[in-house]
Amino acid sequence: MKTRNLFTGIILGITLVFGACTIQEDNIGDITINEGGGTGTTSGAVILEGQITENRTLTSSEVYELRGGVSVVDGVTLTIEAGTRIIAGNTGGVFAYLAIEQGAKIIAEGTASQPIVFTSNKSTPNPGDWGGLLLAGKAPINRGTTATTEVANLTYGGTDPADNSGVLRYVRLEYTGGKINEKAEYNGLSLYGVGNGTTLEYIQAFNGNDDGIEFFGGTVNLKYAIVTGAGDDSFDWTDGWVGNGQFWIAQQTSAAGDKGIEADNLESTPNAAPFSNPTLSNITLIGAEDGDGENKGIEFRAGTKVTIYNTIIKAFSDKGIEVDDDQTLINLNNNEVIVRNSIIDNENSFDLDHGGATVDLADFATFNNYSTDGSGAPFNTAGTSIPDVDPDNDEFVISGFRGTYQFTVAVDGVDNFDPSTLGIFFDAANYVGALQEGDTWTSDWTRL
Repeated sequence: MKTRNLFTGIILGITLVFGACTIQEDNIGDITINEGGGTGTTSGAVILEGQITENRTLTSSEVYELRGGVSVVDGVTLTIEAGTRIIAGNTGGVFAYLAIEQGAKIIAEGTASQPIVFTSNKSTPNPGDWGGLLLAGKAPINRGTTATTEVANLTYGGTDPADNSGVLRYVRLEYTGGKINEKAEYNGLSLYGVGNGTTLEYIQAFNGNDDGIEFFGGTVNLKYAIVTGAGDDSFDWTDGWVGNGQFWIAQQTSAAGDKGIEADNLESTPNAAPFSNPTLSNITLIGAEDGDGENKGIEFRAGTKVTIYNTIIKAFSDKGIEVDDDQTLINLNNNEVIVRNSIIDNENSFDLDHGGATVDLADFATFNNYSTDGSGAPFNTAGTSIPDVDPDNDEFVISGFRGTYQFTVAVDGVDNFDPSTLGIFFDAANYVGALQEGDTWTSDWTRL
């Protein structure tokens, strides 16, 4: 696929995502989000609390309410029918959450027309109304053989990369992120040492108070994921996560937000093994200004390794991609931090720890990355214009998000990357971003 289609992916990534939503919307600042949801009543709800110690099925004919910490214990499977609604809040300052412990399974298989929804029990919901969904598995981490989660006191980690915690498909997690103290908050979906026998597809974290989806080590893969309105980072990894990801969308709002992706190996020991080293493709990260001027598209730090293809980063108020810390820069210089075939349309495209790198991700000839300074002219960060080899000087208009942008494509005839060559997890998608023309995978089950 040629450059023309690569830039078309920006338009689609902005205008098609959530295009089929029909929920009433309100405008907050310059971003459109939905403030509906919740139930306003717990009357008639089936209460879930404490430990689930035998196999159980939650049916779509009931509404269920989580009270306090609810844990599915080793050897037990919790099945949730398509269309089931689960509400949660906090009682006396204790936030409700659902935890799938090591050796337990959750089988939550919704559909596009009948997603499984976890949401607030309040009539006027807000980010942080309840905890979130936690999975703890037995796959390797780099904090030791096992560790204990910062919330819910779960054991995670082990020696089984193929560990199976079940299935999450067409699941929406709303208003999560209850704050315990200054150092501990729940995420929308927390994945602790989860193995690649687990299936994670079509998951949305909506208006959470902390991170949307976070990986704490493990080998689990994630496909078709959306984080909308995260109060902190949209996607986050640490503790040696080595899985795969494809078709991710992060959309910040002006209410709150930090990074599209925050990526660590291990803060206390940046060279801890196994290194965080995921492979990602077809990612769309759309930023917003929340008032602090510090939002970043991606920050690689604390020794992470990574390979990313076919990504769009747009409209973050600080930097497009930042690489921090000595070990991360060593990895970058060893070609173990790779971003290729991507578009960084941001005020500041790359910050490689203020010149501490010998590898320049903006080197078009090596990495096929397009970057702009926000004015619309493609260039590399050294300030040298990319040679124009396209006699037609094609123009492309990016519209539908924070105004309309127009600029001239300066390069043509360059093939994009086909991620299906990376392995069986990846679909053929040699276009930039998470969507192309005709895609409908965000339809019906998502919300704004």
